[in-house]
Amino acid sequence: MTLPTVNQAPTQIVELPAERIAGATQLLDTSGNVIGTAANPLATQQAGGNNGVDYSANAPSLTSLTLLATIPANASRLGFFIQAQGTAQVTVALDDAAGALTPTIVVLVGASANGGQGGAIDMGGFPHTGRIRIFSTSSGVQMAARAW
Repeated sequence: MTLPTVNQAPTQIVELPAERIAGATQLLDTSGNVIGTAANPLATQQAGGNNGVDYSANAPSLTSLTLLATIPANASRLGFFIQAQGTAQVTVALDDAAGALTPTIVVLVGASANGGQGGAIDMGGFPHTGRIRIFSTSSGVQMAARAW
């Protein structure tokens, strides 16, 4: 197989069986089986570009949680840091500015003792410019949040 010469870094060549034509939307598992077929029936292939759509079996829920803080959307935000510092878990919802799409939910494990260091999310250099909401099962849980 002759490859054209292009001005870019070399890439790895992946060989496929002759009977399989790889399309741009075809996903493969680690064994080389196409996802969503008889060889891998539990996984289903979803089309790309579906921002805010959750295809998991257990969709996230913010019901029964108390809103602790909201960091408003900011198009020039460079990063943020949130840490659980109490024994209750802290749930972080990364949302779009208007709150119209399904948020990405990150659950931070609580500390072993109040005032201790629990789970944290540090997104310095990888900004999320939408709204950030912080929830917990306890309204009095200690947590730290900073955005810059």
